[in-house]
Amino acid sequence: MNGARHRFALGLTCFFLICVTVVYPFLLYTPNAFISRWREWYIETAMGTMTHQWLATWFIPGDIIEEVMAKRYLLNQKQEGITSAWGNVDDKDTKASTPKEQFYQTFSELDEDSFEGFLRDNPEYIADGYDHINIDLIGDATQKNYNTGIVTKQGDTVLAINAEHGILIAEIVGEDSLGMEYAGKVALCKKPENVFVGTCEGLFSYGSYVSDMVRNYNAILGINASGFADYEGNGTGGLPYGFLKSQGEKLQNAVGDTWKIIGFDKEDHLQIGAFTDTSNLRDAVEFHPALIINGENLVAGTGLNEQQPRTAIGQAEDGTVIMLVVDGRQFHSFGISIERCAGIMESYHAYQASMLDGGSSSVMVYQGREVTSPTTLSKNPEGRYLPDAFLIR
Repeated sequence: MNGARHRFALGLTCFFLICVTVVYPFLLYTPNAFISRWREWYIETAMGTMTHQWLATWFIPGDIIEEVMAKRYLLNQKQEGITSAWGNVDDKDTKASTPKEQFYQTFSELDEDSFEGFLRDNPEYIADGYDHINIDLIGDATQKNYNTGIVTKQGDTVLAINAEHGILIAEIVGEDSLGMEYAGKVALCKKPENVFVGTCEGLFSYGSYVSDMVRNYNAILGINASGFADYEGNGTGGLPYGFLKSQGEKLQNAVGDTWKIIGFDKEDHLQIGAFTDTSNLRDAVEFHPALIINGENLVAGTGLNEQQPRTAIGQAEDGTVIMLVVDGRQFHSFGISIERCAGIMESYHAYQASMLDGGSSSVMVYQGREVTSPTTLSKNPEGRYLPDAFLIR
């Protein structure tokens, strides 16, 4: 019996030594493209957090980490000093003479042929006219590859349309740089004046689920917004990190550095930048990086291809607010890269766009329920406790 235990211990020791002397150096230094991508993904994931960078720094030499993170340093340099500037933006065309024309003018992204076909098969949705259409075909939060028969001009499947509130929600699916699938939702809000920042009930003490904030503000849709301080991993989600302004009231100053203030001014334009004068902003948070400023994609070609759960917000020149949430770290969706987020924003004609907090914070709530699937250790379908959210009245 003792001999068997001895042989087992010896075998385990040999296995450990092989891992340390052969496997570990191979994983660190091999130029193999597949392993290099996974190595970069691991480093960027750990270093992109506020409290878990030790997952990289404890096991990986500093020069390798610096080489991977150099892409982020270059991105920060590229974005330094860049701020939104809307200039003269043409007003929306108001020449529609019928409710149907007005509907398609408002939801200009909607493929009219596919939608008219859907209405012929489902006439109950048009019973009260185009200005009262309310369609919600969103199933389980992890469901993907829908076939509703309705698509956007961008080719994405439409899951919900609420004409009264000016909201369209479409499914976002695809494969990212590692060949892994991602799935999420994009919400288009046609009434930017209805988008604002809501805060948790216990702001600066304890956080709330986004669904709670949606309910407390009587909102119809919400996505997570800023990050939160999580000192020593003991944060309760109530202490926002960076600038915070809600419905005209400034609640916290900016941290600056490479972070951007992201929010709406009193003319309902999405502004992104390191602003010193924030008096014209009505609702804003702070995060980074910016994706698109004044129509220019700032992250294309940067190599920021690590796949994670993501949340982003943008606005087109016609005023449409674009809210993107993509699931990650799950079987149905591995995650999406920052570069791909910018590509999706471009496809929906974003003139300004920025990342918001991601990871386990990423969630979209519509009509009182989570329509994306947050990734948390507790597997709570409501996500995690957070300090604030972008909401739609």
